[in-house]
Amino acid sequence: MNIDFIKVPFSNNPSMQKYDGPLFNSNPDEKYISEKHLQIKKYGKDLFGQTEQYESSDLNKKVSQTLGLEETESLLETAMKVEEDLAVMHNGKLEAICFCFPSGWIPGRELKADLSKLHLPVADNDLLLKSSEKLSQHMNKQIIRRWVWNVTTIPGLSNHPSEERPLLSDFENLYFRLETQISTPLDEFSSLFIVKVDVISLKEVWDELILESINSMSDNIIKYKNLSEIKKFLNT
Repeated sequence: MNIDFIKVPFSNNPSMQKYDGPLFNSNPDEKYISEKHLQIKKYGKDLFGQTEQYESSDLNKKVSQTLGLEETESLLETAMKVEEDLAVMHNGKLEAICFCFPSGWIPGRELKADLSKLHLPVADNDLLLKSSEKLSQHMNKQIIRRWVWNVTTIPGLSNHPSEERPLLSDFENLYFRLETQISTPLDEFSSLFIVKVDVISLKEVWDELILESINSMSDNIIKYKNLSEIKKFLNT
C-alpha cells in the first residue's frame, strides 16, 4: 500500500486532489458485501437514511447512472451492491447516506446536516469549518479525492461508536485504517461521496513516517483519534 498521503507535520486541512480514475471497484469483493449486511443487521438505521427531498427528486437515478449500475429504489440498495460507502449532498446538505463502516459517528442521525455540522466533531477543525461552504461547492464541479487514516486496535471495517475497542497488547494487534474518499458531481447542485475503507495489519505497512506523523499531531487530534495509548506504545 502506498502511504505517500501521510504527511509530517500532520494536518486536518481539507486538501483534496483532482482525480480521474475509477470511482469504485466494479468487481466488489464478497467479504465487503457480506460485512455490510452484517452491519446493517447489527446497527440498522444508525447506518443509513434518505430525506423526502431525495426521494422526490431524481438524485437516486443520477447515482445509479454515475456508477453505471441498474437503478434501485434507494441509496441503501445501491450501496449494498458495492464495497464502498455512499452519501449524497444536495445544495450543501446531506440528503441520503449509507455508511456501513463509519468512523466513530452515527451516519443515520446526520441527514440534512451541512459540511460544517458534519465536521464539527473533528479536532483542530478551524480550517475545515471555514472552507466547508467552498468545499461543498467544489464537490459539485469536479471529481476530487482525499485520504483519512488512523491506527487502531479495532480489526474490523466498522468503527461505529458501539464497536468494542480491544485493549492494546502488542504490535500484532494494531491496525492501519484508511478511508479513500472520492467526491463526484451528480449535477451542478449535487455530489456523490464515495468512501472505500481498508483495514490491514499495521506491520504490513509500517514505516517510521507513520510514527513521525502521529508524533506531530496536536493533543486534541491524538484524543479525537484515540491515539494516546498507541502513541506511547509506538514510541517505546
